[in-house]
Amino acid sequence: MRSHFTIKNVRRALNNPRLIRREVHRLCSLPFNHGYGYYVDRKNAESIDMMEEDWDNLLILDACRSDYFEDQHGFSGNSTRVVSPGKMSWEFMQQTFLDRQFHDTIYITSNPFATRLPDDTFFKTEYLIQEWDDEIGTIRPEDVAAAAMEAHQDYPKKRLIIHFMQPHRPYLGPIAEELRERVDLKGYRNQGEGLQIWGAVKEGEVAIQEVRGAYSESLDIVLDVVKGLLKQIDGKSVITADHGEMLGERVFPFTSRVWGHSEGFSTPTLRRVPWLEVPAESRRDIKESDSIKASEDLNKETVNERLTALGYAE
Repeated sequence: MRSHFTIKNVRRALNNPRLIRREVHRLCSLPFNHGYGYYVDRKNAESIDMMEEDWDNLLILDACRSDYFEDQHGFSGNSTRVVSPGKMSWEFMQQTFLDRQFHDTIYITSNPFATRLPDDTFFKTEYLIQEWDDEIGTIRPEDVAAAAMEAHQDYPKKRLIIHFMQPHRPYLGPIAEELRERVDLKGYRNQGEGLQIWGAVKEGEVAIQEVRGAYSESLDIVLDVVKGLLKQIDGKSVITADHGEMLGERVFPFTSRVWGHSEGFSTPTLRRVPWLEVPAESRRDIKESDSIKASEDLNKETVNERLTALGYAE
């Protein structure tokens, strides 16, 4: 986990004393939050092995909360909740994919952490290098869906993992557009010395409800893309998430607000993710075969730049 105590952040704190008070509150809250996280991890030790479940298409919504998903998904059938093996993306990938081989599966991903997986983990890994949009600092869900359609057409006897970046920040939608016009948010256009959205909340530039509204709109946008995609690919589909997201809730009433999923401790909101099985009229005849090396690689510097845009590094 990166350090909060950079020269840039110290300067911000000196110019805005409320940040000093918030940081003191955060540091005092850490023992309580980490203690609770240890309890949550022990209680949820038996997590789901998604690769052992029955599906032809596994659609992963990055940082998707179960409660928001249940309110917004619009699919027939009820969404249940399962325990994710991780509270952040790389932890999820390590526990789910690392040191295993799935040569009956194509992994289509917009998450930069996927570049850390060995080349032969899947039959083919498609990291969407060319689709990265510098204007928003992420990959749009439409581009992920287009890549999934192409993979399905080229390899109709493979399972598909389709890993969307939304509703993970940077957010999409009208509220997010308004925020980036009002506040210089890093992650959108990456201009100047902009703030990550959590920092903008802490400095009083953005309200908590605005963040939650932007998150909800991003989820609606990716769900609309998912609905369109599932009309075009056959097989049994499951919609889930790699982990959840904290949106300013407190672990205890007296502790500091928690944002995102990179604080290093667990909460039920982070570990319990949606699981919705979409009925299928037909199933695919899945075949295993030798893996294919990814056609393009990302260098370390580019990966770090993209993780920075997503809020994982300064």
